[in-house]
Amino acid sequence: MFLSKTVAQRVREILAERNMTQAQLERLSTIHHGTMNDFLKGEYKTPSMKTVYLIIKALDMKMHEFFNSPLFDNENIEVD
Repeated sequence: MFLSKTVAQRVREILAERNMTQAQLERLSTIHHGTMNDFLKGEYKTPSMKTVYLIIKALDMKMHEFFNSPLFDNENIEVD
């Protein structure tokens, strides 16, 4: 899976686990709705680290917690 889609999938997983909506994440992260939509669809080929950081911070997670998922195993990632 392409890296951008992998990051988006991980965010969607966490939102589902926490029964959290996209709108709630947008408010907490200060990321605009259109940007978040594109991000969660994996349409950004290279999401910025700033965007990823804002989302992880809004989810009240540490970076290592977010990336501690089999989704991020090297054999599962393609670079787009």
